[in-house]
Amino acid sequence: MSDMINKGCFKDAVCIETQRIFDSCQDKDCLEDLEVVFTDEDDRKTIEHSAFIKAKCVEVTNVTFSIDPVPFNKGFYAVDITYTFGVQLDAYCNASQIPTTVTGTASFPKKVILYGSEGCSKTFTSVDTITEPESMDPCCCKCTSLPKASVSVVDPIILDAKLLCKPVINCKTNPCDFATEKTHDRPQGKCKNAYVTIGLFSIVSLSRPVSMVVPVYDYCVPDKECTSNTDSPCELFEKIDFPVDEFFPRGIENKDCCCSEKQDNDEN
Repeated sequence: MSDMINKGCFKDAVCIETQRIFDSCQDKDCLEDLEVVFTDEDDRKTIEHSAFIKAKCVEVTNVTFSIDPVPFNKGFYAVDITYTFGVQLDAYCNASQIPTTVTGTASFPKKVILYGSEGCSKTFTSVDTITEPESMDPCCCKCTSLPKASVSVVDPIILDAKLLCKPVINCKTNPCDFATEKTHDRPQGKCKNAYVTIGLFSIVSLSRPVSMVVPVYDYCVPDKECTSNTDSPCELFEKIDFPVDEFFPRGIENKDCCCSEKQDNDEN
């Protein structure tokens, strides 16, 4: 099959239905000082009584979209994206105590404008009633089918975590004193809040379902054979190479050396 592709010859041309990406963009965002919200009351109290915090981990838990056509610019759409992050922090009452792990959420809204082409079709299938959302113009009953928005992200990087105290009167001088705290000491609610700075890499795209003609070279036949391994656990273990790199990780000098040697071999 690879020989046929290299020679540029194909057996047939077929029509397929797929999602065509009309426009996309990549972004590198530094989301500075996002406030972490704690739904668990114990975690909220732990933060209020902490002297400092350290970042533990962060992940994207949800992404929501809102797509609207851009006025006077046909084919372009404003995509409002809201990222929701799950954040884990280690809260310290003082440097000598074992930290308490707390979990909260942070969110960040973002807007991008991309080209998504135009369309006014309704697609019905045997599975979904309408596979593509439509918006109706109440004045002239003209429909504009919206493109599909998608976001791809890698695991975000948590860059910083800190406690900030809002200007609340009568805030306790000793934040770690659980026993003597009284409700009237905080008449205006929360005193301390956790804030994180997150680095996020993302790709946003707009696509529509289209029918396209593509060349067919051959059917996809897997090269790998299906095997049923009947080896005993010890026999299987014997086939595994000794993990030298796990015991002796390569330094940056060795890495550079290997890369240079590989480059010299490629040039030769």
